[in-house]
Amino acid sequence: MSADFWRVWRLYLLQLALLSAGVIVVFALLYQSFDALGWGAVHNRAGERERHFLDLLYFSTGTFFRIGYGDQVPVGWARLLVGLEAFCNFLLGLAFIAQLAPAAWQHLAQINLRNQLEGFTRSRD
Repeated sequence: MSADFWRVWRLYLLQLALLSAGVIVVFALLYQSFDALGWGAVHNRAGERERHFLDLLYFSTGTFFRIGYGDQVPVGWARLLVGLEAFCNFLLGLAFIAQLAPAAWQHLAQINLRNQLEGFTRSRD
């Protein structure tokens, strides 16, 4: 009973981690593509465009987790991508909770039922 819940929990957590990593990488590629197309860019504190993928991956990670250190700034249409990436994080969190809540509710109901049955059998003895 309890082992099933923890297996489901680990599966959902793994799904969330993989989806989050995928979203971060996809948005880093989008920032790079927007820069190449001239639609927008990410600038560092010196005002220079971030062109290296790892720098854009760092920016994407900070954006996804809504950290925002302030060392990089989106300009042009890249600002729209920032909002979309943050919204994707919100949707992934919402989906994770929506998946896990019924499993947690069922787990708690089973524990409650087991405790009630144990109490009933003790009172009969």
